[in-house]
Amino acid sequence: MPMTRLSESVPPVEVSRPLLLLFVAVGAVVSVASEGRLSNFAGGFAAGAGSAFVVSFLKRGSEAGAGPGPGGSR
Repeated sequence: MPMTRLSESVPPVEVSRPLLLLFVAVGAVVSVASEGRLSNFAGGFAAGAGSAFVVSFLKRGSEAGAGPGPGGSR
């Protein structure tokens, strides 16, 4: 079986955004449902994944906004 690089076999944007959103959701649920250190860790994890999700969205939004608008003009 030939070895391929992960970046060649998995499209980054199509996979990373849903994956980050899943991490945010799981971290938030675990944070609310648990107590103590696990809750603190899960809350921090959800906040970190959420900030990465927002940065990804903003970066992709600025790249997508470079073209003409829906009416064909800017």
